[in-house]
Amino acid sequence: MDLGRRNRVKAEGGMSSMTDLVFLLLIFFIIMSTMTNRALPVDLPANNSENKNTKENSIVDVAVNANNEYFFDNDESVTYNFEEVKPVLESKMLESGEENLKIHGDKDAAYEYVFQLIALAKQKGWKPVLVYK
Repeated sequence: MDLGRRNRVKAEGGMSSMTDLVFLLLIFFIIMSTMTNRALPVDLPANNSENKNTKENSIVDVAVNANNEYFFDNDESVTYNFEEVKPVLESKMLESGEENLKIHGDKDAAYEYVFQLIALAKQKGWKPVLVYK
């Protein structure tokens, strides 16, 4: 005599809802990957033989010390204020023929003094390169 139930509920879940979910996620990620902007503008250096032969001394190096004074080529014995540094910087940039301006900013210097150099470089068409000191 079989006294057990004939219509038992199965404890296993159905896989059809899981496959539907995976399929929807797949469609979502395919659509989102086609909508992303992959073309980020990156300013990479040119691979010219001229770049390999340039001297380190031809790059103009200006720095701001903790007293918010400007100086050139790691020589803190001669310092300038912003109005004095403008003509000196212009002549050094013309003399070097370089378009990159290397700017060092002391960690204790006011941001305003570093930003003045960046603004001057942008105004003159130079490319400022910032270096943390």
